[in-house]
Amino acid sequence: MRALEDLLTLSASNDFDQREYAMFQLGLVLDRSNLEADDELAARTLSREQLRLRLSSDEQEMVAEHLSQLALRLKESRASAIWTLGKVEGAVLLGPLLALIKSIGEQLSDEAAYQACHALSKCLEKSPPIRVNLRDAKLKTILDRWRHSGDKRLQMTASRAIAMIKQLDD
Repeated sequence: MRALEDLLTLSASNDFDQREYAMFQLGLVLDRSNLEADDELAARTLSREQLRLRLSSDEQEMVAEHLSQLALRLKESRASAIWTLGKVEGAVLLGPLLALIKSIGEQLSDEAAYQACHALSKCLEKSPPIRVNLRDAKLKTILDRWRHSGDKRLQMTASRAIAMIKQLDD
C-alpha cells in the first residue's frame, strides 16, 4: 500500500508536472483495478509496486474523495483530477462525481467539463444509477449549459449524458 500512499501524496504535490504525472499513474492503477487496463502502457509507465496494486471498492472510495478534494482545491489540475476520478468504478464514482459537478460545475473549463460528462456517461452505462441524484435541477442546468458550449466535444458528451438521464427517467 506504500505505492498507493506515494501516488496520493504526489498527486497533491505543489509541483504541477509531478502532480499531473501522479494522477495519470493513479488513473492507470484504477483502470487495472477495474479490468480496463492497457497493460502495455501500464507496464511502461508504472513501477513494479504500482503494477501490483489492485484497489478494492473501499480504497477506490478513498481515492475518489482525495481526487474530489484536489479538483476543488487545484483549479489548474481539475481536468486531470476529474479524468482520474472517472477511472473509479461506477458504483463508487456516481456520488462524488455528481457532488463535484453540482459544487464547481459552473466553474469548470471546457476540458474539465468534458471529462466530467465523459465520466458521468461511462458511469451511467455501467452502473445502475441512483435516480434521486439525477433529478437534481442544478445538475440538469449545468449539463444543459455544457450542451450549449462552444466546444463540440463537450456539446456531444453533455448531450449524451442528458439523453441517458432522460432515458432512465422514462
